[in-house]
Amino acid sequence: MPLTQEHKLRSRKKILDSALKLFIAHGFNNVSIDKIMQNVNMTRGAFYAHFSSKSELYKESILNAAFNTDLAQMKPENISEQEWIKKLLKGYLNSDHISLKSKPCPLAFLSTDVAVSKPEVRKAFTTTYINMNKTILNYTKTYSSCEEEQTLAITAMIIGGAAIARAINDEETRSKLLKSCRETSQKILDGA
Repeated sequence: MPLTQEHKLRSRKKILDSALKLFIAHGFNNVSIDKIMQNVNMTRGAFYAHFSSKSELYKESILNAAFNTDLAQMKPENISEQEWIKKLLKGYLNSDHISLKSKPCPLAFLSTDVAVSKPEVRKAFTTTYINMNKTILNYTKTYSSCEEEQTLAITAMIIGGAAIARAINDEETRSKLLKSCRETSQKILDGA
């Protein structure tokens, strides 16, 4: 009996989600196709039904994660753009995000790994970063005079802040760093 399209899509999503978690935890070079497939209780053959290579999976897992972040979702109608950005900053720069209890951002957790990856992976990462900036700029221009250059600086600060917070093991410093990045980003946006 042939598999339904819905089943195939669920299987693909399971593989993408598993791969992202493993890539974030161990890096591209330390994760095998077998490990990814073992993590989702599927065969290596099932992998090749969805992806042609581990690099393609890496690229697709970055794009999938980006499309499933809170920022990629529609802003609720009952909240202003300014409140939405505040909520996004609070969700991005908090300990749940850093400890991967919420949807991880591939920009913050894979940047050094992607820097030495194949061109198609770097292109997916770049596209994700550019789209993040465009989305934030579109929201902030409704209430702020924030320019593209300021948005680039803000996203670099929040991505870098999240990445550094994930790497340090002193909880007090981590909390201060996340709070500082949140507050500084908001000040720039509110005062622009």
